[in-house]
Amino acid sequence: MTHNRQLRLEWAEREGRLCLEVRGWTESELLRLEGSDAGELGRRLALYTGEALAEGGDFPAVPPVAGRFEIADGSVRFVPRFPFADGVSYSLLVDSGGGPEVWKIIRETERPVSTAEVLAIYPTPAELPVNLLRIYVHFSAPMSEGWAARAIRVCRADTGEPLEDVFLPPEPELWDPERRRLTMLLDPGRIKRGLVPNLEAGYPLVEGVPIKVLVDAEFRDAAGRPLHHGSERRYGIGAALRSRIDLDHWRIADPKAGSRTALVAEFGRPLDHGLLQHCLRVCDETGTAVPGDTEVGVEERSWRFTPSRPWSKGNYRLVVEPRLEDVAGNSPMRVFDRDITRLEDVPLTDGRLWVGFACS
Repeated sequence: MTHNRQLRLEWAEREGRLCLEVRGWTESELLRLEGSDAGELGRRLALYTGEALAEGGDFPAVPPVAGRFEIADGSVRFVPRFPFADGVSYSLLVDSGGGPEVWKIIRETERPVSTAEVLAIYPTPAELPVNLLRIYVHFSAPMSEGWAARAIRVCRADTGEPLEDVFLPPEPELWDPERRRLTMLLDPGRIKRGLVPNLEAGYPLVEGVPIKVLVDAEFRDAAGRPLHHGSERRYGIGAALRSRIDLDHWRIADPKAGSRTALVAEFGRPLDHGLLQHCLRVCDETGTAVPGDTEVGVEERSWRFTPSRPWSKGNYRLVVEPRLEDVAGNSPMRVFDRDITRLEDVPLTDGRLWVGFACS
């Protein structure tokens, strides 16, 4: 590599995707780069956000922008894994043998405000147990990664005082495939009694101390634009919930044969909203799944199933997957934060995981 040239960094669209083109290389440089495999290119070239490079100092320890370098048409092209963010500066580091060269470019802000917004924050009950395990944030559009730790906060609802280290560091962030639902885990090590984090710091939340979960407007959508506006949800914090989900306590009213009356199952406690989407199904007496539409009820305390066709006369089962959990991580098989001295809390290895009902 040589310093006797000036590199030019330009934004360019290739096959509908915004890329970074780097021109100005010498002929010998391009020949060396063309002869490099992906691993060698990654050692010679790296792209960072200006913020990450400023915070990292020693750039090899800082994660670069995800993507790949390509050599084409007399230039070096960087194709990002995720879209570049508007209003963000980027630095290209070139390993020239005698220390890294740094070439900078800024992605100008085209639209300062996004139409993306927070659709919902789950759980939705007004009061949650102190050993709450998860919070879900649903967005109206695909979002950028890397903003969860900066843009989601928890503070006391009464004083506004921020609560530190409530969430497990989101590395990696837990997104659904469309990057519209983000899962934030509260630190399990602080929730399970007897573990060192719990003994040293206690629960992330405090019984009797209300909280606010805030999603700041700075959270960026997939195009790098901030949210249209921020969002928040308030909760009271009650006693810990430490018991298995008991299907014997579920209430189900038998639908009438020949109708499309919805089957409603009432749980007696809030269950995990994300898992409720996948862990329940209705089967007939042959074990065949009954097609229909599902809906989670108010405060995640119930589940509603409307069959695609009228109910036939006969016996049915509401089948429950063992991974279904309540908001504190308890399942039908085990207590998440269990007392090992309590025999009734010993995890089950088998058991009935269905609730029967009949149509007549």
